[in-house]
Amino acid sequence: MKRITVDILMVITIILEFASLPIMLHQVLGIGLLFLIIYHIKLHKNYFKAIFKGKYNLKRALDLIINIGLLISLLVTIISGILCSRESWKSIKIGNFSMSHIHKSSSVISLVFLVLHLISTHKKLFRELKKIK
Repeated sequence: MKRITVDILMVITIILEFASLPIMLHQVLGIGLLFLIIYHIKLHKNYFKAIFKGKYNLKRALDLIINIGLLISLLVTIISGILCSRESWKSIKIGNFSMSHIHKSSSVISLVFLVLHLISTHKKLFRELKKIK
């Protein structure tokens, strides 16, 4: 599967996740998104190998901060989503926040980091889209 296909499927899935869907469909899409994210990371393994190599300018440092923020917020969203999906764990509270609140908040934060990630990688994205033509 081409990188651009995975990227497009991820964007479509994320958009659908914010729509009002039946809970079962939301959970299935969430699991599908998890696999797409894992595959996306696998496709970009060279990025992770290069993190500690070379010099950092402002753009590279910002890209790394955005990517780490996106990864952390997605992990919180995924973990809280799994905890929310278990009926017996719905009442778990961390401080004054329920798992549902944490899941919703972290998903919005993930969306903000996703937009920043797409902005920072838009040139690569457009190059990939031009290859499709």
